[in-house]
Amino acid sequence: MPDSSFGRYSGGLPGRHAGRSAPRPWERSFRCPSSGQRRPVEAPVRRYEDFVALHEEIAARSDPPLRALWWTGAAAAFGGAMLAFAAVIGLRALLGVEAPVFAGEHTAAEPAAASYALCAFAGTVQGTALMHLLLATSARPVRAFAWIGGIAVALLTIVPLTLKGPLDAAFATSGMNLVGGAAVVVLLSAVVAGSRPFSGDGPGGRGPW
Repeated sequence: MPDSSFGRYSGGLPGRHAGRSAPRPWERSFRCPSSGQRRPVEAPVRRYEDFVALHEEIAARSDPPLRALWWTGAAAAFGGAMLAFAAVIGLRALLGVEAPVFAGEHTAAEPAAASYALCAFAGTVQGTALMHLLLATSARPVRAFAWIGGIAVALLTIVPLTLKGPLDAAFATSGMNLVGGAAVVVLLSAVVAGSRPFSGDGPGGRGPW
């Protein structure tokens, strides 16, 4: 088989089969030269396999515990509002502490208690909505909610101490915010963590925490 500056070829034009091995006799019978070339074995379709594995993993997971979350959040909001109302009435009527401090010293007990109960109700609903959002967007919703809730509770504990008013009212308001906020964070986190049966929702089998 002759050689040339263009490489080895099998009788055709110079350079036509440059750099290729000579075709076998049975391959020469094909009309299209490219159809007779030996093709390497195709590699597995990794992208398709990864897509199927991802689909199976998502299908195996359970739905987020939104119903349990919102039932718990609603119950905590109503219960927390009633407890906040009762706490303010008790502090003002029995101990003479003008809590909450933001209501003022000359506000009647019922309006002050109602305003604080409304704040407790709204804060619990907002916390529930935040957990709902984190369930849809975060890889570790419980951990993210614990961090955000912890910062919010810390701020709610510190802010009453900076307001003008009686010192005992400021400490009472700060204590109620700390206890109530921590209870809401722990309760919602426990409900979500206990309602997610799958073991991992991220790389490496990490759980919802």
